[in-house]
Amino acid sequence: MSVEEWELIVQIENLVDLLSLTHHGCDLRGIYHAQDLIDYFGMVNGPTYMTLVRHFWVRAQLYDLKASQLEMEEKVLIDPSLKGKTRAEMGLEPSGTKKSDQVSWESQWSSQ
Repeated sequence: MSVEEWELIVQIENLVDLLSLTHHGCDLRGIYHAQDLIDYFGMVNGPTYMTLVRHFWVRAQLYDLKASQLEMEEKVLIDPSLKGKTRAEMGLEPSGTKKSDQVSWESQWSSQ
């Protein structure tokens, strides 16, 4: 299963949402304005480059550590001379079992 960039839905969230805090009765804008931090929060919440996010997300790779270790243990059981060798020396992928497609589809469902 592969995901195309145009299929992804990017959900943009602010790290610090002062308007939401104000709406719920906690107006901190005056305090942050007095400390001259409003520009800082503007920078932290800055622009999200959706094209760049989509580009990286489709090409991201996630490796399962437990599956990777199990894969190495199975190789050693088959050939005990491989004990203590690196993944590359065993003829395995450098970082383990790839799960990027599963994560991509799960993220799409969770963002809807």
